Amino acid sequence: MPSTNTNRYAISTTTINAGLQLTALHAPTPPPPLYYVFGDLKVLTPAEVLHYTHHAYRHASGAYHLINTHHAHPFDDVLGTATAQAA
Repeated sequence: MPSTNTNRYAISTTTINAGLQLTALHAPTPPPPLYYVFGDLKVLTPAEVLHYTHHAYRHASGAYHLINTHHAHPFDDVLGTATAQAA
């Protein structure tokens, strides 16, 4: 969930590095899509997090990337809406 005070997500640097390494393992073929889904059902890719936080404030420990929530995409816009299955 985003912070209720700052409207930012705190994403672990370890998580971002793992996502980027997974993507790199599949080079030169396109990797399977990897998305971070947040509690407010917004999504970002590891590359987007790095792009948007490259010149942004980082947590003092360096353990987290802080990214403004307005950069995230609505879940349904990225992954589509669920359709009911007929039983």
